[in-house]
Amino acid sequence: MTGLIGTTAGDERLGELAAAAHREDWYELERAADGEAAAGVLEHGSRDPDANVVWHGDGLIGVVYGVVSNRDRLSLSWGDLFRGVADESRETLARLDGPFALACLDAGAGEVHLATDAAGSRPIYYAAGDGIDFASALSPLLSAVDDPSLDPAAVSDLLLAGGVLGERTLVDGVASLPPATHLVFDGSVSTSRYWAPESAGLAPSGYPDRWLDAYRRAVGDVAATTADPSLWFPGDPASRIGAAVLAERGCPVETLTCGGPDGGDRESAAQAAAYLGLPNRQVHDDPDGHLVDAVADAVAATDAMVNWAAVDGLPYVTDRLHDDADALVFGRSHLGALPWAGTVAADDSPVAALSENECALPPEAVRTLLSADRDPVESLDDVVAASVDGPAERTAVDAALQVRAATELRSRAVQRSRVGTRSLASGALLDTAARMPACYRLGTRPLSDPTGTGDPPIDRAVVRRLDPNLAQIPSGAEGRNRTRSTGLRADGAGGSDGRAADGDAYVRRYATDDRFRRFVDDLLERVRDRDPLDTDGVAALHDRLAGGDLTSFTPVAALTGLELWAGRHLDGTPSATAGVEV
Repeated sequence: MTGLIGTTAGDERLGELAAAAHREDWYELERAADGEAAAGVLEHGSRDPDANVVWHGDGLIGVVYGVVSNRDRLSLSWGDLFRGVADESRETLARLDGPFALACLDAGAGEVHLATDAAGSRPIYYAAGDGIDFASALSPLLSAVDDPSLDPAAVSDLLLAGGVLGERTLVDGVASLPPATHLVFDGSVSTSRYWAPESAGLAPSGYPDRWLDAYRRAVGDVAATTADPSLWFPGDPASRIGAAVLAERGCPVETLTCGGPDGGDRESAAQAAAYLGLPNRQVHDDPDGHLVDAVADAVAATDAMVNWAAVDGLPYVTDRLHDDADALVFGRSHLGALPWAGTVAADDSPVAALSENECALPPEAVRTLLSADRDPVESLDDVVAASVDGPAERTAVDAALQVRAATELRSRAVQRSRVGTRSLASGALLDTAARMPACYRLGTRPLSDPTGTGDPPIDRAVVRRLDPNLAQIPSGAEGRNRTRSTGLRADGAGGSDGRAADGDAYVRRYATDDRFRRFVDDLLERVRDRDPLDTDGVAALHDRLAGGDLTSFTPVAALTGLELWAGRHLDGTPSATAGVEV
């Protein structure tokens, strides 16, 4: 996996961390050392030459994994940037836009500074004792932990939300850095949040224009960091906003649309790209590589910290994306829109809103799969406690963005393992989106409006401002409804009609693909005996899947990914994965 790595235990230890990371044969390692301080970045090299930096000077080692997209606009040299990070009084971090994960090792002061961008677009994991090791992947840090074991709370999170939340990782003894967080290690660890959205909301009058100004700047900054971008383009209103802004800037971008031959927004993507005068590459998400191999690659890239079924475009991403693109831009415009947040009243519970709208499974269903005596909702309490203070909608929106960082954004590690990526992580855009008036989150639309019903009003308003004709191109299935549907009742049984025929594509694949079914069956048989899971609960889930009465593959993907990763990294023997067909 590409990413930053570092240690206070010397260059030899840095080499051990790099060797333990999941790697492709084209990866390159750039590194620097100063005494016992050592850091570097595994990167795509010449395929994405404008990303990533390792800087060494003035007794400092600085590493950026990704890009500081507004560095030129801020007129910051790398030296000024890293010196500002090491000197907390300069508030440099709060001025930086991502996507990035950042490290600064001050050999003279004996300090290590780590930081995630405002959106949390790239993870940083760390293990601290007398010294500190850190990396963008979890697996290399296991060697820093005596007898590593699964954290029951993290397993609960994976089932509940689709990703491990907050500061936890799957393993006791290794922690994760939340979004917009600055860590200082000087013999002990201290963390602080360096950025949060403004407290006051914005007036509805003129809001779409203000939002569009912030979005244009964020996209322009990101586009300037790569010479040959490809825009991930399902064709829905959210992605066509990005395409339209890039087209008006004259950016030589190709749009890349992935989906099955009858799925997604393939037709509307082609129409929108043609209207904007942008090339559109249409690819299928079922190329030569088998889904089983794609799942194994996705689990390796994410360390099972996120449900592999959440990864867009499997198995295309792991099989052919590397041949089709060098740098992939994600232009999703509705970060922070969260249509459900428009219904959160002042006296509502942000925790309840998260549980209802941002969770993959109901808490009651999670409890049936765990032997540990834990209330899954405790993790949501922790996320809300770490978010900005009310009113309730503001807290819920901020907390939801923390959840999205641990799920949606973390899943993009799979794309990053194949190509360079650029997500929008601008503080000004996130702030503007977080303060969105409720009327632009949730509202009604004319029956004649061709835009999908699931799209928040802000997307529809901005598309119309960019080009009324572009707004007339209908959205397909991708744009119609993004509301999460678990297809699983609180007792763990199937959803409305209980049949796979109308449910999740992975459930249908299980019913028709012998290799995939054997792969899933083997992993579910094993994981039922792994602590902290409940043997009977997992067996019952497996029986329902085999009987075809699950409409969602969500808990199955979480458990199979967990077992595939734990069998390889925690069981300690090469035979741990024997029998699993990958």
